[in-house]
Order: sequence, then structure tokens, then C-alpha cells
Amino acid sequence: MFIAFLKFLMRWFQRLVLLAGLIALGFWLFFIGREHNIYLDNRTMGEHKALEQVNVSINDGKVSELLPRDRDVCKVVGIKFEVKAEVFDDKGEIINTITKTIYPKCSKDIMINLPAMAAGDEGFIVPAPR
Repeated sequence: MFIAFLKFLMRWFQRLVLLAGLIALGFWLFFIGREHNIYLDNRTMGEHKALEQVNVSINDGKVSELLPRDRDVCKVVGIKFEVKAEVFDDKGEIINTITKTIYPKCSKDIMINLPAMAAGDEGFIVPAPR
């Protein structure tokens, strides 16, 4: 009788562990498969003036060329992504190359202000437009 009860408890314990594992797997798959809209913004923000020209690529993908007051959107999937920005002067020469790794957490839409990122400001991620 006692052995049958232990087998019963062990079976339920195994089921609970399996259920907890499946729930954890579901959350993990949700985060690694989530699609994010990344807005790239080259507009003046505070004391950071818009850049003359900046070429931006996310995860070494398509390169977006942004002039002053331009905005572009890219879609990425995953829990992190790498933004590479090449800042040009008015003669067309590269004056700065910035690479940042960003973890978007749970937010679906993110806007990156490129002049603030080029200036080294930590607040370069701003609320996305509605």
C-alpha cells in the first residue's frame, strides 16, 4: 500500500516537472521568436543635432542611408541585435563608426535616435512613435 502511494506521488511529481519544463520552453520560444520594429531616427533631439549622413545596418543586414530629418524602420527577430552606424561628414568621408548591442526586452517597437547614439548618450533609445 505504501509503495503504491509512493509510485502515485512519483508519477504526479514527474508530470509537474514536465509541465513546468513545457511552460519554461514556451516562454523561451516566445522571447527568441519575437519580432521587433526598430525605428532609426536621424532628427535633432535636445542638444544633439541631426547628422549629415549616416548609414545604419542591423545585424549586418540591409544598409539604410539616412539624411537629416529621415526615419526608417527595420524588422528584427530575437532577444538581441547589433546596430552598426557609419557617420559621414558633408564631404562624404566616414568620421565615426559606432557599434551597439541592444536588448529590446519585451517591447515590440523601439526607436533609436542616431545623433544621441553618435554622441555617446545612454538615452539614445526613446519611445517609439504611435
